[in-house]
Amino acid sequence: MSIYKYILLLILKSISFIFLLVSVAQASNIKNSATVFMYHKFGVDKYPSTSVTLSQFEEHIKEFKKDKYNILSLEFIIDTIINDGNLPDNTIGISVDDADKSFFDTAWPIFKKNNVPVTLFVTTGTIANNNKNYLNWDQIRKLKKEGVTIGAHSHTHAHMPDLTTEELIKEIEISNKIFLKELGEIPTLFAFPYGETSSEIIQLVKDYKFKVAFGQHSGVINETSNMYYLPRFSLNKKYGEIDRVKFAASSKGLGVYDFIPYNPTLTENPPFIGFSLLDEKLSSSLNCFIFDMKGQVEREIYKFNERVEVRLQRELSKGRSRINCTAKDSNGNWRWFGHQFYN
Repeated sequence: MSIYKYILLLILKSISFIFLLVSVAQASNIKNSATVFMYHKFGVDKYPSTSVTLSQFEEHIKEFKKDKYNILSLEFIIDTIINDGNLPDNTIGISVDDADKSFFDTAWPIFKKNNVPVTLFVTTGTIANNNKNYLNWDQIRKLKKEGVTIGAHSHTHAHMPDLTTEELIKEIEISNKIFLKELGEIPTLFAFPYGETSSEIIQLVKDYKFKVAFGQHSGVINETSNMYYLPRFSLNKKYGEIDRVKFAASSKGLGVYDFIPYNPTLTENPPFIGFSLLDEKLSSSLNCFIFDMKGQVEREIYKFNERVEVRLQRELSKGRSRINCTAKDSNGNWRWFGHQFYN
């Protein structure tokens, strides 16, 4: 081999090695992040656990409209992540569950005036002409015509993990038939009532061709998120203060993958919790907290480079429980992952 060919070979190998390093570096970075907020009622003081006050809501809108945020529809956010596109910094999405009348009367006019895209997750069994608390189909059709995206939220708003397979199928099929009759199409987005689901329910949602599904646990969406159990920050009177909203809206995804247990409905208690981090450097500042109906659960956290294990000191109580993990990256951004369990 001539000296020139040898030098050329070395140069080509060096270039290949540089491309490899770049690829590895890119693979360890979290590309996209999106914070989705969830509302139920607006200014309904009788239900503080599911309603924000009007002053809180107005403060939220004022914050969201600042130049540093990018408010995008849930469909656009999801399609961008699925298709490996690029979301702008501080992307946020807005969702509303249950089709309460306060959305139509109070919130939507303000969202519409401020050009804020909204997805309304509708429980079909509550929609009737004479229901004083929820919308009717004429109102939902009007909202859809004005730009509101309609999502599915089951038929009866039951605790879905407590249902039989036959009952689960009935929940989805009845809801789909009503949507087809009333709106001429079946929604592509699904939200689990109470944020409760299981491996079986997730598979059914996939089988019925929903594009994604949302829970009700805090956390920021990124490209490693489970697309059939996406997080949303719930806003109500207690958890609707502007400081929490600002913190959530500016947080980034943690880049969690290979999360166990995969089934959100527990089959063993306490669960053995483990996951990997796309950026293993985040493990140095990582902390995780677990809460159930009895309060905070004592835990031990073990870190093995990109792999993290969380071992609980007691069983989780009956009902819903949550794990929240946060870390601060080298740029000073808070990164947030959340997951809900159902016992």
